[in-house]
Amino acid sequence: MMESGCVATTIGAFDLFRGGEYLKRLIAGHGLPVVSANVYDELTGELFVEPYIIVERGGVKFGITGALDPETDIRTHNTVEQLGVTIGEPMETLAAVVEELHEKVDYVILLSQLGLAQSKLLVEEMPGIDFMLIGVAAQYAAKSFEVGGTVMMQPGYKGQRMSDYRLQFDEENAYLGYSGHTFDLGDKVPSDAAVALLLKEHKIAIEDANKRRAAARKPAADGAQAVAPYSEECLGVGATCQRCHQPQMDQWTETAHAKAFATLERGNQSSNPECLRCHTTCSMDLPLDGSARVQSNLRNVQCEVCHGKATDHARDGSYGKVTVATCLRCHDEENSADFDFAVYLPQVTH
Repeated sequence: MMESGCVATTIGAFDLFRGGEYLKRLIAGHGLPVVSANVYDELTGELFVEPYIIVERGGVKFGITGALDPETDIRTHNTVEQLGVTIGEPMETLAAVVEELHEKVDYVILLSQLGLAQSKLLVEEMPGIDFMLIGVAAQYAAKSFEVGGTVMMQPGYKGQRMSDYRLQFDEENAYLGYSGHTFDLGDKVPSDAAVALLLKEHKIAIEDANKRRAAARKPAADGAQAVAPYSEECLGVGATCQRCHQPQMDQWTETAHAKAFATLERGNQSSNPECLRCHTTCSMDLPLDGSARVQSNLRNVQCEVCHGKATDHARDGSYGKVTVATCLRCHDEENSADFDFAVYLPQVTH
């Protein structure tokens, strides 16, 4: 974020995955301004980070603050015994911060981790927020919209899209309007070589660390605990389907589904549980904490992903028909924004 010129960010649920103390060390070590008006240190009762930051662009002063939804489902790593933070009601905490900012700046920007519905409710009941960037949800808005006089932008999450808005002011710094939109960060937008290299090195480091942890958990002479295998009674194409459906098996091997796991290996994501859910078979409920592993015979998107468990088919001869809903479990807006059932289905039909 520092390399890309980010001037400020706020605390989200994923930032607290390893607890508050870990996050505090990261912030101190990297110098990225992190702001929040309603996240508190559990021990001291003080705000966990600065409530706001002030930046100036073209003679116009902006105050940037942030807020996290108190009802956020914060999932922590299994080594975290205590989160270390508490989350206050944003309506109560933001009011004082926004009032203070308007004494120092021309415009107030809120980095909202409240979700769309809560963000709308906030600006309807509390004036003074001029611009708002909404995070948390995968949904995005191609164009900004206004609620209660607040210009709201929703680029989605996980860095898949970017909102580019340009604000216009007159010589007296009076706000005239804006132009811009949200766009996909796809292949048409070239990557910065230095940042792309950092990202690749980061993924490789995580992949290596995950493999070392998995190896350490395998049964050993000292009785070390193994990583539990994960399966929902699925058997894999080689063990069952191939015996009766060889032509379909041959056709499947030529599809992208049969190479789904190799895609993860090339991207150094083959130990990432979030990716494994859709690039392997019967793993949609795979725990995200690394406590289970996908059996090697269930790698790739095999027959049972689309047609149901082979154990059920063997008992009564039924199998699942492929529908749009079948595909959307993985080809959703977040992971496959260009998905078109009519276009994709012929590529795997047999």
